Amino acid sequence: MERLTPRDAVVVSVPPEAGFVHVLRAVTASVASRLRIPYDGIEDLRLAVDEASARLLTLRSGAKALVLRLEPHEDRVELVVALDGAADGWPPPGLEDTWSWQILVALVDTVRPEMARIGPSIRLVKRALGAVSER
Repeated sequence: MERLTPRDAVVVSVPPEAGFVHVLRAVTASVASRLRIPYDGIEDLRLAVDEASARLLTLRSGAKALVLRLEPHEDRVELVVALDGAADGWPPPGLEDTWSWQILVALVDTVRPEMARIGPSIRLVKRALGAVSER
């Protein structure tokens, strides 16, 4: 199997509805399975994508798409889950103190809110087997 590199980034866009998040979870598992991420880590990523999507979908920003970008690296996979819409005040105050944020912190090595070109986003990083964590 050939190795994935950052230029092999995968971008998936689905309607901004909870019923389509399973597509993002499936794509995440497919890409992560081609990296040195153990099965438990792949499941953690699937759950993290689910949680990040749920968090963004609560914004109700009139978005037309929920977008997932997966970028494979030699030692990690970086994911950005974004909503294509305006969101005043993103990230909201106290975001890091919420239960959903604590779940994200437990599932991945790095998590941070960002404002992507298209709108509010959450960046997730999961290290590959043998890579050193930044926590």
